[in-house]
Amino acid sequence: MIIMAQIIKYTKKGESLYRFKLYLGIDPVTGKRVETSRRGFKRKKDAERVIRQLQLDFANGNYGKTKDTNIKTFDDLFNLWFESYKNTVKPNTAETKKIRYERVVKPLIGNANIKKITPALAQQIVNKLAAKYKSYRQYLVILNSPLNYAVKLSMLDVNVFKLVIFPKATDKKKYKHIESDNNFYSKDELITFLENVKEYNFKYYTFFRLLAYSGMRSGECLALQWKDIDFNEQTITITKTTAYNPGKKETTINTPKTKKSKRVISIDDVTLSVLKKWKLQQQKKLLKFGFNANNSQQFLFTNPETNQYYPSHVATSWLGTVYRNFPDMKKITAHGFRHTHASLLFESGANIKEVQERLGHSTSKMTLDIYTHVTQNRKQETSLKFANFMQN
Repeated sequence: MIIMAQIIKYTKKGESLYRFKLYLGIDPVTGKRVETSRRGFKRKKDAERVIRQLQLDFANGNYGKTKDTNIKTFDDLFNLWFESYKNTVKPNTAETKKIRYERVVKPLIGNANIKKITPALAQQIVNKLAAKYKSYRQYLVILNSPLNYAVKLSMLDVNVFKLVIFPKATDKKKYKHIESDNNFYSKDELITFLENVKEYNFKYYTFFRLLAYSGMRSGECLALQWKDIDFNEQTITITKTTAYNPGKKETTINTPKTKKSKRVISIDDVTLSVLKKWKLQQQKKLLKFGFNANNSQQFLFTNPETNQYYPSHVATSWLGTVYRNFPDMKKITAHGFRHTHASLLFESGANIKEVQERLGHSTSKMTLDIYTHVTQNRKQETSLKFANFMQN
């Protein structure tokens, strides 16, 4: 007995999904069995609907034929997919993905006929990406998503990029002076950094102290308004972030990264005193350019000439300026101050749940990754201390 269709329920990352195997019949040209499969359906009836469509296409002799004759190349397919995708994410997220496609992916595969993309070609493309980019898998998402879309639309039977072997990524680093496994400060290193920056530029000092003592993301910090600082309750309310749209070359205020990112955190007395001092300095500076900053809607950090809030990448620029003036200091990225806050929280005795809530992580896994990272680093330091003790 031939089973025409078999729908199977499975779990992926804690989510229940459906997949199916389908026998359609015998190909009248080749005389071979025609079988296919699909996966990733959120509802059983969605899988059943696709099964019916495939059976109808096969009966009418249209199975495997591209329904839209205008979709021939990968570029055609990407554009078709992108029209649907851009309505499911924030504008700057969609724009970033399109720019990555145009700059990196399109030159490799844009002109390829989607029917002639073989597993061998897919492997060559993945190998090239892995040899050039340490985080090459971000580009695989751009390759996989349109092809998965084509499979669901019955344009293709299979996404050949699911058949590739993932090579080891290149060891090349964009910033050679920063080791990814040591992208945070110890307590003493942070104190040294803040002491130096305080003497150099008080705005920079306020900003980086706020990052280090709150664990905020740079974009969240730059989106703060004075109304978000409660000096009486000693709290900061985080409800937004700055987002830069590289296509339009403009910065906007968006909702934060995840639902958990909206949070209220406590802040220490000294940092609140620093904020009060900065608030007065800011008012004086902006008044020179004709802006009255004495209101709750005022952003904490703005361009004094325009009173416009900054894009999140300005933090990298400020940090670069600091390191050029203090070349002997250990160098970390702007995001490294968030890791610094997490690592010092763990050292002070905070548990994983407390750190997760303070950082606004959507899952404890992200917090655990930092915890594992930090404890591994501390284990290495402990062994070195023991070795040095024995030698002396």
